[in-house]
Amino acid sequence: MIAEATRLLKIFYVYYHSYDDMPMHVSDVIEELVEQKDNVHLFTSIRPSFLKDCTWRNRVQITNIPVFNIRFLNRLCYSFLLAMFLPFWCLKKRPDVIYERISFSTVLTVIIARFLAIPLISEVNGITAEELKWSSKSLWRIKVTKVCESFSLKHSSLVIAVTENIKEWLIRAYKIHPNKVEVVTNGTNIRRFYPRDVKEARTHFDLPTKDKFYVGYLGTLTPWCGVELLIECAVRVLEKFPQVDFIIGGGQEPYMSDFKFQVRQKGLQDHFRFYGNVPWARAGLFTNTFDIAIVSSVYHFSRGLSPLKLYSYLACNKPVIGSDRGEVGEVLRRYNVGLTFTSGDAESLGHKIIELLTNPKIRNEMGEKARQVVIENYSWTVKVSQLKRIIHRNISHNV
Repeated sequence: MIAEATRLLKIFYVYYHSYDDMPMHVSDVIEELVEQKDNVHLFTSIRPSFLKDCTWRNRVQITNIPVFNIRFLNRLCYSFLLAMFLPFWCLKKRPDVIYERISFSTVLTVIIARFLAIPLISEVNGITAEELKWSSKSLWRIKVTKVCESFSLKHSSLVIAVTENIKEWLIRAYKIHPNKVEVVTNGTNIRRFYPRDVKEARTHFDLPTKDKFYVGYLGTLTPWCGVELLIECAVRVLEKFPQVDFIIGGGQEPYMSDFKFQVRQKGLQDHFRFYGNVPWARAGLFTNTFDIAIVSSVYHFSRGLSPLKLYSYLACNKPVIGSDRGEVGEVLRRYNVGLTFTSGDAESLGHKIIELLTNPKIRNEMGEKARQVVIENYSWTVKVSQLKRIIHRNISHNV
């Protein structure tokens, strides 16, 4: 049993991304697998120039799948080349498992994995059909996505869901057997996110270091990220604490421009700072500028969320205000490392910000214990070890 738990894995990690960057989540999982001495071969559409800053770059074999910068041709080209590269390497260097964060190409990966009798593990970080609905995509695209996801997940050897709500949704909506779905929540890279000198962090980002409070958000900008709630509650917060500034990290368009427009409409431009995309190397330093960190995601999804930002904030010893629903609310209440507000309610969010700003003692107490909670429960070291134990069990079951 001990030997099984510690045996190193040979993993083919398949990842398609339509943007020219490597998401932090994927990079951190690969980094931790490498740190734990596992053999990782990455198949990805992300261009080599965007992988050069990855610390694991020279410790992982990478098969880059070039694509056209035209959406339809992009996916067609990727699928065609993956259908050649993946079977070739599977036959040449047979992996223990193929691991893929589910995308349109997972249908193809399923076919290859089943033909070659290699276990396929599909990771589900969210229900794509619901995200497409929020993004006002066409009904036919949503239906096609559901059909593809259902097929891919039903024919995967194992499904990893990042929340219990996602697991329940998959079982109910796609009729997947409950024993086939395991939950491994997201985590954070504690080597990147750790407490830093606040004055140094604020100076680096050209923020005044005296007589200011900073309420911060760092994450992807989407229709459901909840930054509009911060904008909506800002007037009330500033009535009580005029020295507060709101700082936003994340540059996805058209959402950043939309949020900036909302700020101008309310005359709040002197109290909001938009930094655009913050590079990985500076994400921890950026988080250390905050007095209070915000997870404002709007929880109208049936699936809930497991946001990386929550654990990254906590790893920097920052008290967090987050939605009272899903994993965010559960973590904040269980460990008393922040406050929860009524999901989607800007007035409730503003009230909680004022409450924490009014109570520096409580704010500091919450922040001081936050990092240890992450180290013990939500670091990628913990999460990848949990994932590997599940993979080993799956391999043993299928032998």
